[in-house]
Amino acid sequence: MKHLFKHWFLYSLLIILPLGVGIGQAEPAWGDFVCSLVQTKVVVFAVLFAMSVTLSLEQLSQTAARPWGVLTASVISMMLFPLTVWGIVSFLPASPFSSGLLIMAAVPSTLASAAVWTRKAGGNDAVSLMTTLVTNGLCFIITPFWLWMTLGRTVPLDSKALAMRLLVIALLPMLLGQIVRLFRIAGLFADQHRSRISAAAQLGILSIIFVGAIRSGPELAGNSRHLSIGSLILVWFVCLAIHLMFLVMSWKIARLIHCSQRDAIGVMFSGSQKTLPIAIDLATAPLLHASGISSLAILPPLIYHATQLIVDTLIVEKIRIESDSVS
Repeated sequence: MKHLFKHWFLYSLLIILPLGVGIGQAEPAWGDFVCSLVQTKVVVFAVLFAMSVTLSLEQLSQTAARPWGVLTASVISMMLFPLTVWGIVSFLPASPFSSGLLIMAAVPSTLASAAVWTRKAGGNDAVSLMTTLVTNGLCFIITPFWLWMTLGRTVPLDSKALAMRLLVIALLPMLLGQIVRLFRIAGLFADQHRSRISAAAQLGILSIIFVGAIRSGPELAGNSRHLSIGSLILVWFVCLAIHLMFLVMSWKIARLIHCSQRDAIGVMFSGSQKTLPIAIDLATAPLLHASGISSLAILPPLIYHATQLIVDTLIVEKIRIESDSVS
């Protein structure tokens, strides 16, 4: 029981992924009901609010005054990541998953999980939160550019809609969290229950994964003849290799430019993690499907997101063990 409690997130992830895909394939009506019940935007809003309300204004100010970690993570996520994946895909045999890998690489840094994992590892989660704002704020320029470069497809994104999305589900909850902290009782409550609030944020991330798995179910069911165990293992191996590469690269670059260890942890997670909702929206966009992109493009973003959470959970445990042994 102690082992299960310690690794509850990993076991939950391993359960909800196949469960979500199965519901999406076998019971589309139930899948639609769950997706309507679990609004991804609301969950992301709640998770970012929870992260902000437990983050001191002093920590945010110090990070803004020394923005090198945020800038480094943003450049890695928006430039080095898609460029590297583009090179990797060019060496892979042609497959329906290639476009999905390129879509995954083109989207911004994750909205919530990087900050949660940075905090769990003892890093500066302000770096991850600010990287979220920068990369998502520029995604209406960066994402279409990389899709045009790598896929040869012009995908016009509604910059006004994206700006409103960023304002409502990313910037607003962070501002509200800091406003709530101005009330002494609320600030003390948030500080005293920091670990419980972080655990609740992890539950929110699990619900986002569950919805993403459900949405992928019908796409996978309609293209099952193109799937094989070998192809799934290959795409998982590529996703794993990419994530490990950028974890190490982000850490090394951050330390090379003399970021503190806490800032480097934030750079490591926010530079290597990618957001799932935008990737799934693009992978299922009618405009891309009409231009010849395979419906299986939805699979690499889902596999990458699940892989990054599993790997980073294990890394957090290792960092905790090392920290405990040092102390």
